[in-house]
Amino acid sequence: MEAVYASMHGSLGTGSIAQHVQSGGVASTMETSPRVNYDTLAHLYDTQPDRAKTVDPELLAFLAQRRSVETLSILDVGCGTGNQLVANRAVVPQARLVGLDRSLGMLRQARPKAPDIGWVHADGAILPFQTQSFDFVTCQYALHHIQDKAGMLRAVFRVLRHGGRLVLHNLCPQECADWLYYAYFPEAYAIDLEDFWPPEAVVAVMQATGFVAVTVERQHLRYEQNLRLWLEIVRRRDTCSQLLTIPDAAYEAGVRRLEHELAAANAPLVRADHVCIVTIRGEKGSGSAAW
Repeated sequence: MEAVYASMHGSLGTGSIAQHVQSGGVASTMETSPRVNYDTLAHLYDTQPDRAKTVDPELLAFLAQRRSVETLSILDVGCGTGNQLVANRAVVPQARLVGLDRSLGMLRQARPKAPDIGWVHADGAILPFQTQSFDFVTCQYALHHIQDKAGMLRAVFRVLRHGGRLVLHNLCPQECADWLYYAYFPEAYAIDLEDFWPPEAVVAVMQATGFVAVTVERQHLRYEQNLRLWLEIVRRRDTCSQLLTIPDAAYEAGVRRLEHELAAANAPLVRADHVCIVTIRGEKGSGSAAW
């Protein structure tokens, strides 16, 4: 299986390997995301604002608590075009890194950046890896794309080694209804309330699954948004999944409203904005069942 199987021979069971197919150097088992078809947007993804990544501070914190990192295995669920894993490699050059995503198009963008990283096309709720394969699993702004969220959390618990950690980052729409995307595109808010579990629901499932030391950290970002600059961003619909999930008419109505307001003689050019980001961490204790 080219670079994928070369880097993952210790993770994938023989049964799982047999179910994979060669697809441009990517191990593949899946279809596209039900929320957004990223296969059609993959070639644009890295041209969007804020897609560059630095080393994950959550990984650095995890490494600081470990005596040895020589045999470290890291999994990124919903890795997209792989920017976070590529950035992380700078601090863990000897680690085994694996990126998993539902979008084959995104993985095809990822692979040329780092052919030595394992790129796997699969559903986050059906992880095709052996039990206790990874020390650190991250899912950054992707849990809402996974339909079976409880299944994903159980699958991660299974593949984590004892002492391993899961870190989830995501938007928390329940605590930022005043985000400008929701103000101008209110249909997106209703959809997000269904797709994004509230932190308490995630924590409850994690604890029921067996995760210990589960913590929640909310970050409320408040800032001034330049509306003219923001208009240029929202005119590129591919820059935000909230704009892609709503009907065309709802998207067009929001853009027209913003254009109309900015055309007024006394239009404010800046508005206060607010978004809430939540980080949820959990560990697999030394006495946890393997599942």
